[in-house]
Amino acid sequence: MASRLKIVSEPAAADTAPPPQLPDFQGPRGSTTSAGIGFTPAPTRKRHAGWTAEKQRTFIERVALTGNIGEACALVGFSSTSFYNLCAKPAADSFVAAVNAARILAASSRGAAIAWDRAINGRVERFYKDGELVLERRIPSDYLLTWLLARLDPLSFGSPAAQAHALAHGDPREKARKALPGLLDSLTDVSPAECPVDEGEYIDERLGEMADGKVAPEA
Repeated sequence: MASRLKIVSEPAAADTAPPPQLPDFQGPRGSTTSAGIGFTPAPTRKRHAGWTAEKQRTFIERVALTGNIGEACALVGFSSTSFYNLCAKPAADSFVAAVNAARILAASSRGAAIAWDRAINGRVERFYKDGELVLERRIPSDYLLTWLLARLDPLSFGSPAAQAHALAHGDPREKARKALPGLLDSLTDVSPAECPVDEGEYIDERLGEMADGKVAPEA
């Protein structure tokens, strides 16, 4: 069944809403992750096992990179249930806020890259017969592509409200065009000690990227 695109004629409040702002999580015992997110680790009964402050930092750094809660839990050696139990603790407010900030960072980096890949290259659909793969095809998403274009190029593809907002506050394309040369000139080499790189062992077809195949550490 062919999908239909819905044309919205009425201005939508979501098109003019500003992007979420990352709050300040610093506290008297605040910590800062390498992702730049400061937070006060949630207290736990087990100091040398369980959700230690170091594992909380590692977890948040992974969420900021991938946005995947389950993958971050596996990295520190805990289940998703354990993570949600920690979030429910009264003293875990700062930790929960840091996780939410990490999700926002992931959405603006890896999440955006995945969305563009799905929109242009599509998702993989496989067909099996008698347990064997007989056909594989990629299905691009026209809906996702139009959604991305409407928000990144509102003057050309956005709703009337989004177009009015871009006219009033500036075209995001023009801002990016002016900022890009300076951003490129500011790029410098990073020493291997400051930016360690894990060697990839195989291509994870589910994620479409290299994977290291490492086993999650035990708690």
